[in-house]
Amino acid sequence: MKTNGVYYFNSRFILVEITLGCSPDMIDWFGFGVPEPGTDEFTRTGPYMEQYLTPNGEDKLCDAWDEPDDEDMESTRVAFFIEYGHGDVLETPYGNIDISDPDPLPIRLYDIIEFEEP
Repeated sequence: MKTNGVYYFNSRFILVEITLGCSPDMIDWFGFGVPEPGTDEFTRTGPYMEQYLTPNGEDKLCDAWDEPDDEDMESTRVAFFIEYGHGDVLETPYGNIDISDPDPLPIRLYDIIEFEEP
């Protein structure tokens, strides 16, 4: 896993952008979460509104809520939201991501990322 960035999105959410060495249909999304006291793997804060990006991160491969059709992809660049303020670490099956100090959202993502209030 490569962490491409952790970005401040709004007062409630951050955007995490990663590249994984697998196709989109092989990502174990259930293994992602921010551990907090009093939560378990089913109630902890997890990814929201995953959006699949081109390898350079300049455009989306498909609409929000969809998964790319290309099953031959050997790696996947994806951005997703995490609710901010629930912890400093996002645990994933691919390694942990420090989410404590997000950077400003890059213009390239500002122009392509969709967001809907949950």
